[in-house]
Amino acid sequence: MIREIGNFLASFKFAKSTKESYRRILELLVIVPDLDRLDACGLVEFVTLPGWGNSQQSVALFCARKFLRWKYGVLHPALGARIARIKPKPRRSLSPDRALEVLASFNPYKPSGARDLALIAFGLDTGFRRAELCSMQLADVDFYSNTAAALCKGGQWGYGVFSAETAALLQFWLGYRRPADGVGSLFLNTRTGRALTGDGVSCIFKRLSKRLGFQISAHDLRASFATLSTLNGAPSRVVQGAGRWSSIEMVEHYTGNLQMDAIRPYLPMKNL
Repeated sequence: MIREIGNFLASFKFAKSTKESYRRILELLVIVPDLDRLDACGLVEFVTLPGWGNSQQSVALFCARKFLRWKYGVLHPALGARIARIKPKPRRSLSPDRALEVLASFNPYKPSGARDLALIAFGLDTGFRRAELCSMQLADVDFYSNTAAALCKGGQWGYGVFSAETAALLQFWLGYRRPADGVGSLFLNTRTGRALTGDGVSCIFKRLSKRLGFQISAHDLRASFATLSTLNGAPSRVVQGAGRWSSIEMVEHYTGNLQMDAIRPYLPMKNL
């Protein structure tokens, strides 16, 4: 079955992060007894028992149904399984004041401080995801046009634009950047010279959250890109294109906190 999971994942053009997520789900699915006769009720029990949230349950259900269809065909009895999809709450994002507080918290005259400051500025301007920031190659950053290219979710190339301010912070970081042989990544581990990993980025944000006294993650940069750009007057369609979102609804989801804040001047108790 482990071999079959590999063959299944190799049969579709899944992104690397999607493959990792699906592999974890399928390694649990394939140990379910009598998988070939699993019914819809059994599959719903499988995705709702492990303690996953609704979003992860939906991913697990989609993955499991796709695998069962691939292995057993379209008549497998579990393929009719459905669960209610709950609309997720608005993404956490930084306000302008908090974004400035984050940027001001680094010492740019230390290698790690210069890197982390450049990383966050670059993430705020481009909206690239954590994996895309980690895989970003220096060769794919154009300082003439202040643009960058990354292999994005879904295995497609995506492009981001950054400001002259971010370009200056990136150039300052490059003065400290000491890559190991053959490493072309933009953001590096300052001790080893190797590419910064997803776990490494998570550690940066955990330390930052502890230092600042509020939670911040790499994905908050993507939500903050949408929110702060909208606050600055960018039309939703412009934000959608620049953030590489497939629909305007995704932009609205990422700017949900901003939409709620718009009512604040009109709240009844404020005006009574």
